[in-house]
Amino acid sequence: MPASCHQLRQAMATQMLNADAPLVSIQDLLRYNWIMTTQRYCKVPNVKVQRDYHQAMERIASRYREQETTYQKKKKKLKQPTTNQYQ
Repeated sequence: MPASCHQLRQAMATQMLNADAPLVSIQDLLRYNWIMTTQRYCKVPNVKVQRDYHQAMERIASRYREQETTYQKKKKKLKQPTTNQYQ
């Protein structure tokens, strides 16, 4: 099965991207000056896009839950009746 240098470079870049290698590292290995060239070179399958999307949404949801918990605690603290020490 013959393969050109271009196909081998593209396959390597795609495999590295699928293994969660940073795009900047791939750019450095391919010796590209522009990140857009590296992005075009790497073929990203839908599975990776979906995985990255779901991971990002989980991080966002986690941050939201943390903020909501903090807000609820502060709100609860404000509602607590204060005791008057001079009664």
